[in-house]
Amino acid sequence: MAAASLTFTPMLMPIIFPDIGVVPLKRFYQSIVTDQDAVIRWLQENGLMARGIVCKCGRLMKIGKFSHAAEELGWRCMEKACRKVASLRVGPFFESSNQKLIELIEFIFLWSKDYQTTETFEENLGWSRSTITGWKNYMRDLCVTRYLSYPEPIGGPGEIVEIDESKFGNHKYSRGRLLSGQWVFGGVCRGTSDMFMIPVAERSASTLIPLVNDFIRPGSTKYHNV
Repeated sequence: MAAASLTFTPMLMPIIFPDIGVVPLKRFYQSIVTDQDAVIRWLQENGLMARGIVCKCGRLMKIGKFSHAAEELGWRCMEKACRKVASLRVGPFFESSNQKLIELIEFIFLWSKDYQTTETFEENLGWSRSTITGWKNYMRDLCVTRYLSYPEPIGGPGEIVEIDESKFGNHKYSRGRLLSGQWVFGGVCRGTSDMFMIPVAERSASTLIPLVNDFIRPGSTKYHNV
């Protein structure tokens, strides 16, 4: 399993955004991204946006459009003496973007459907190439982080699991010298494309065998890439 072969694709998307990867194209455009209310409802139903937040004054805030100039809905405190407003974009995923929520959800949907060409995103969203590239990289990093943080067992009876170790580091100017970097032990199930990746300090049997037992289900046929 060379480092270059560890590609994180939209097949990982359902673990980040539940259900969106299996939504039919027609239903997505007819029921999820019809307007801001529908988008917010979908985000809340999937735990990606709070259903309510509490103002610093202690009163609940309500979602609404509180300015004629505002393009997006927002939170507003219902206490007459307060009336503070807050953005709906609470959390690192949404706070880091200036794109409209509808556009972001459409991007996530297209990405989860494996529409990977920049031209597809340009045509549907009207984003710049640099913005598209940045978001594609961000989605990939989310999947990597999720799989490294919460690996799950793969394989099972009749399934073939390929396992290998790889050192992630800088190959430049390393000819004739030991490569410095992080060892990673991983596996991929041929039949389902499920995978796991675990950072390890070294590659001894005492380190790797417990990981094989923890992350490969009994009954799997295990192949080690040589």
